[in-house]
Amino acid sequence: MASNPKERYLINSIIRASNVLKCFSGAKTHFKVSELALHLGLDRSTTYRILLSLEKAGFVEKDEAGVYSLGLAAFEIGNAYLMQTDLIQVSKPIMADLASKAQETVHLAVLSDIEIVYVDKVDSPRTLGVMSKIGQRGPLHCTSLGKTLLAFQSEDEQSRIVQKIRMTPFTSKTITSKQKLIEELRIIKKQGYALDRREIEEDVECIGAPILNHLGNVIAALSISGPQRKIGTPREKQFIHDVVKAAALISSKMGYVKDSWKKEVNG
Repeated sequence: MASNPKERYLINSIIRASNVLKCFSGAKTHFKVSELALHLGLDRSTTYRILLSLEKAGFVEKDEAGVYSLGLAAFEIGNAYLMQTDLIQVSKPIMADLASKAQETVHLAVLSDIEIVYVDKVDSPRTLGVMSKIGQRGPLHCTSLGKTLLAFQSEDEQSRIVQKIRMTPFTSKTITSKQKLIEELRIIKKQGYALDRREIEEDVECIGAPILNHLGNVIAALSISGPQRKIGTPREKQFIHDVVKAAALISSKMGYVKDSWKKEVNG
């Protein structure tokens, strides 16, 4: 059988390093160089050089006896993966309930440099919904999800991102001024939710709210999106209430305890 043509692009040293790290995920969590070399079938010199590189990057640590264990960087990567997995698992039933209540498509997105990435969605119960895909990217300046994620960054990080993004106009309602965007971000942070007033698609309106972790940092945003009007109607307050409440519930399940949304949820 022919080998996978993609294999020619693999970097063997990275594969070997990952195999070394995987050794620490079993019952035994501390190894000497000779033990790892024997376990992996590598020579001692190669194993030592891999460990030295991993130690430099913070993925392993060595004690005074020359015994290696996992380092802080490994914990940080693993914890980020677990939080992402937990976020989707925790959010799913809450998103489904919100989609049913609002009769709209519900999106969950995270920040990726100067864009958003949709990490999960629940389609509208109605026949006509919003066309989107998990893994799809979107702009920050004209989506409720993007503006929410941007509004709750630190001032320095927000300024850095705003400087980098392109204020591309998608509709006649798209914000194209960075100063106006910054002004709106201040309002969003104060009120606890963001609106997309047909800013990326002519017939779509969205309402988004932040999801926070146990440290009070924004880790994702939740929104409802649909072709029927929600903003500027008698039901606007109810739609906002439902989105903010759902996002706050997810936040609480992610360990966030301070009730930042008390005024809006109970309003």
